[in-house]
Amino acid sequence: MEQSAFTWISVVALFSAAAILLHNADRAISARRRFIWHWYLLAAVFLFLSFDEFGGIHERLSAAIGARFHPTGLLHFAWAAPAGVVALTGFAFFVPFILSFPKRLAILMVLSAVIFLGGSVGLEMVGGKIEEAAGVNNLLYRAETNLEEGMELLGVLIFIYVMLRYRELEGQS
Repeated sequence: MEQSAFTWISVVALFSAAAILLHNADRAISARRRFIWHWYLLAAVFLFLSFDEFGGIHERLSAAIGARFHPTGLLHFAWAAPAGVVALTGFAFFVPFILSFPKRLAILMVLSAVIFLGGSVGLEMVGGKIEEAAGVNNLLYRAETNLEEGMELLGVLIFIYVMLRYRELEGQS
């Protein structure tokens, strides 16, 4: 498990996003809106991401896969590529949900996902290649890791903004 300030802030931000999503889900039920299960599923995803950030679930998964298959290069962190495929598949499921938002918020929601996944999956793959080639005790790896964590946090913060703004627009404040 990474133990940086970014990590701890990310745990709180991801957990906060899950709480906001749960509140929005409850409000969607009360107002008899569409996409109730989308709200709850997203809340579960963000809750899992919070626990993963805290407990390093993906690092353990990567170690288990790596021990069996010995991935190299961009696949050095073996969890990243399958997570990217799952994320893209999940994104396809959420397209109608996203399109139900006002245009500006829908664009920001997609942007938040691109930034978050670009950091958590894309830069994680780059970091694996750097770690494999030069180890972790160097400036390049540290800079890459901070950029990765910063992108993840920025993506979550934009997403939280979208959820709070949506609540405000829907009169759910």
